[in-house]
Amino acid sequence: MRALASGYHSFSDEWLRRGNKAVAPLAAHTFFDGRLARRISSAAQKAGHGYVLVARLGPAQADEQVMRVPSARADMLRVLVWRDDNFVVALPDLSGALLMTDQRYALIAGDEEFMRSSVPEGVDQAAADFKRYAQRAGQNFPAVLDVSAAFRPRQVAWAKPSDVAEGSATSEQLSLMTAFVGDEISAPHFAQSWLAARGRALQQHERLRERFSRILNEVFYALEDYSIDPRFREEGDLTDAQLKEVVRNALARSGVADG
Repeated sequence: MRALASGYHSFSDEWLRRGNKAVAPLAAHTFFDGRLARRISSAAQKAGHGYVLVARLGPAQADEQVMRVPSARADMLRVLVWRDDNFVVALPDLSGALLMTDQRYALIAGDEEFMRSSVPEGVDQAAADFKRYAQRAGQNFPAVLDVSAAFRPRQVAWAKPSDVAEGSATSEQLSLMTAFVGDEISAPHFAQSWLAARGRALQQHERLRERFSRILNEVFYALEDYSIDPRFREEGDLTDAQLKEVVRNALARSGVADG
């Protein structure tokens, strides 16, 4: 396929430039598993494609034709039973593709719409996850370490409030928390606005270090136990005062005063 570079272990620069495609590395074992199939299947079905194109790679398969395979994940797995092979699975319009290698890694690439469906965690998070995988697998498969080094996250994960970029959705979450604790906004206003900001942070793939993320998640879990409309408040739901205490503790633990 013209999407690939020579050697069958990466995508061609020309194909990637067309449509400003992004690339993310993924852990891969000796077979096409359900996790990888789900990614390409989701993207294909989201784009309205009932099938994908599949081709085995290498001199021994030079004369093989490109196959059409149903885009449903279960059907894909039934058909593709190759092991220890290089092969590529692509959308019919070549807007995105998944490259399986025999080096214990896969690459997924495509335009913005394709990547949004196939890599919902974001390219940076995929690279960070792959780095952890490479630390385990790299001793036996050195190519995995090379791939990890080539695909570093573009955005550093924020470890504390002072790291957070101004104007980001995470920055808005912290500002809302400070305003709520300072009695500048009501509990319902805080709850609605904070959840909206959290949604934007997830959509924009803003990355946090584990401890910082855990602290903000505690606020999210508290809001799940809080009724924004007091008319629907049930026994056991958090009160405004209890919610404020959770937020105050979260701010203190995050070190926001130092930011």
